[in-house]
Amino acid sequence: MDLGSFYRGDLEGSPHSALPELLRAILIRTNFTPLVRHALGWRGLRQSSAEPEGWTARIQRAEGVFGLCFDGLAPAPGWVRGRFSLHYFPDPKEALVERCALEAAALTQQPDYWRRIGGYPGDPDFTRLFTIGCLALSVDSAGRSLGLCLESLSAQQSISEAGVCLPRDGRMVSVIAPGGVDQDFPAFAMASLFFGVLAASLTFNLGQAPAFLAERRFSATRLIMEKAGRTRETEAKDLWRGTLLLGYGEDRFGDLEKYENRPGPVAFHSLTWHRGEPLPESYGDRLWWQAERITPSATIDKTLLGIDERPPLIVLTGFLGSGKTSFLQHFIEYQTQRSRFVAVIQNEIGEIGLDGQLLDYAVTEIDEGCVCCSLAGNLKRAVHGIMERFSPDCIILETSGLANPLNLLEELGELADLVRFDITVTVVDALNVESSLADCAIVADQIAAADLLLLNKVDLVDNTRLRTVRQRLAALNARAPIVAVRHGDANPALLFDLPDGMKASNPVNSPPRSISGRILHADHARDGFSARSILLPTPISRTRFLQAIGDLPPSIFRAKGIVDLSDPPQTALFQFVAGRHTLTPHPAPRDAQRFVTFIGRLDDPDSLRWVEFLFGSPEGRPFEEVERRAG
Repeated sequence: MDLGSFYRGDLEGSPHSALPELLRAILIRTNFTPLVRHALGWRGLRQSSAEPEGWTARIQRAEGVFGLCFDGLAPAPGWVRGRFSLHYFPDPKEALVERCALEAAALTQQPDYWRRIGGYPGDPDFTRLFTIGCLALSVDSAGRSLGLCLESLSAQQSISEAGVCLPRDGRMVSVIAPGGVDQDFPAFAMASLFFGVLAASLTFNLGQAPAFLAERRFSATRLIMEKAGRTRETEAKDLWRGTLLLGYGEDRFGDLEKYENRPGPVAFHSLTWHRGEPLPESYGDRLWWQAERITPSATIDKTLLGIDERPPLIVLTGFLGSGKTSFLQHFIEYQTQRSRFVAVIQNEIGEIGLDGQLLDYAVTEIDEGCVCCSLAGNLKRAVHGIMERFSPDCIILETSGLANPLNLLEELGELADLVRFDITVTVVDALNVESSLADCAIVADQIAAADLLLLNKVDLVDNTRLRTVRQRLAALNARAPIVAVRHGDANPALLFDLPDGMKASNPVNSPPRSISGRILHADHARDGFSARSILLPTPISRTRFLQAIGDLPPSIFRAKGIVDLSDPPQTALFQFVAGRHTLTPHPAPRDAQRFVTFIGRLDDPDSLRWVEFLFGSPEGRPFEEVERRAG
C-alpha cells in the first residue's frame, strides 16, 4: 500500500491534523475528476464553513445531504486512528423525514434548514439530531495498512411515554400517542450507503481492493422518554449495533478490531473475510472490490468524434468592493450542488491573497501583481496546473479589483488549446460606481470589456439613482446586458448554465431556482430577461443557420442547443454567448430532441424576427406556429 501516491502528511508527528488531511486528500482526488466521482457514486461535495473540519456530500441513491466531521483521535497502539461523526440531513420532502425524531423533522421544515447544514460542525444542538453513526480511519505506524470502520445502529428508535401534543387551530392535537414511536430512523442502512461510496474512493486512491473485511453485530437499546422529562435506555431485541471494518494493505487487522468493538457483550453475528477467500455473499457486489479499475479518462476518445471537452473560462472582473467574491461564492455553491467542479484562479496585489482564504475552495492564486498586466505567461501556467491536477467543469479567473481586463485578451488567445473562453462578467457597485468612475479610469475599461454587467447592491440605491447608473453603464457598453442583483446573488442557470437536458417543452419563463433552500431573486425577470426553447424536428440548412447567427441582435444574449445541419449532414452542439458562437460535432442519439434554447430580452421585435427567419419552414410557416409547438 502506498499512501505517498496521493498523500504526504506527517501521520506520526502531527496525527491530529494529518488524519483530516488524509480524508481531505481522498475526497478531493475523487470528487474533482467528473468521470471518477460519478462512477464512484458522488453527486456533490463541499467543505463546511465552520470548525471543526467537516464536509457535506450528496451521493447516489440518497435524496438528502450527508455530513462527515472530525471528532478527534482515538486510542489504538501501533495505529494512528481518528473518529469522524456521520450525519444525514434528509431533504425536507423525502419520506425519511417522517422517521426522524419530531424535533428533527420540524427543523427540516424551517427556512434556515439548509443554511444550518452548511455550518453544522459549529452547531452541536442542531447536529446531534441528525447523527447516524461514526467512521474510524486508521493507519498503522509503518504506513503499510489502512482501516475504515463504520459503527451504527440498525435503527435509532425512541418511545414517548406521555406522547406529544401540539397546538393546531387553537386546540391541542396529539401527534404522537402515549407510548408511541417518536423516532425510528434506519441509521445503519443510510450510513452504509455513504460508507460504500467512501470505501470505493479508498480503493480508487490506493489502487487496490480491500484485503480484510469484518462485520459484527451486538445487542442494542432503544431510548425511552419518560413523562417527567428524563430519558432511559432499555434493551431492544429487534435492534442491533453493527460494525463493518474494511482493511487495505498488509493484513494485520485483528489487533485493530478489538479497538473498533467496544467492551461488552459478545457479538451475536460475526463475519470475517481475508484476501484469497471467496468474497462474502452479502457484500460480493460492492464497488469497493473493483474501484481501482476506474480511470479518469473516458473509454471513448471524444476528440476523434470532434467533441470539444475544453472547460469554459469565465473572466470575473470589477472594481474594489464591487461584490466579486460574493458572486463567486453563490456561483460555486450552485455548481457544487450539481456535482460540477469549478476551478478558481484568483490574483491579488500584495503578498497575501485574502480572497483565497475566504472562499474555502480549490484556488490557484497569483499574488505577485496584476495577472492582466505584469504576469504575462503565469496565467497559462496556472491553468496548466489546474488541468493537470483536476478535470474542472469550469474555470473562473477572478482578476484584481485594479486589473484592466482589456489587457488580458492576448493571453486568453494563448489558452485556446486548454480552455474555451466563454464570457467576461463585470460586477458593478451601484452605490459607488459613479465616484469610482470619477476617481479611477480603469473602472470604465472594466465596464467596456464586459459581455455581461452584474449591477450589484441595487437594494442600496433609490429608483432615480438606479436609472442614472443604468444609463451611464449603457453609454460605456451598449452591447452588454445589465442584470440587477443583490449581494452578488445572480441566477447562474439563466446567465451561464443552460443545461443540456433543457427541453423545448419548458415554459417560457422558468421558475426561480433555489440555492441551499433559498429562492434566488428573480432579477433577470425584472430586467426583461426570459428563456425560450424551440424544437427542431428537421435538419436546418448550414448556410441558413450561420447567416441567422451572424444576424443575431444584441437583445439575444445566450443560446445553446443540439441541431441537425445539412450541406453536409452533421449533428452539432451549438453555443452562443455575447456575440460569439461555436458549432462542434455532437454524437446525440437519433431519438434525442433537437432544439435551441435562448435567453435575452425576447419581447424585442428583432428577437422575434431572427427566430422566425431561422426556424420558419421553407414554405414560410409563421413563427407563432413554431412557438406554440414549442410550448
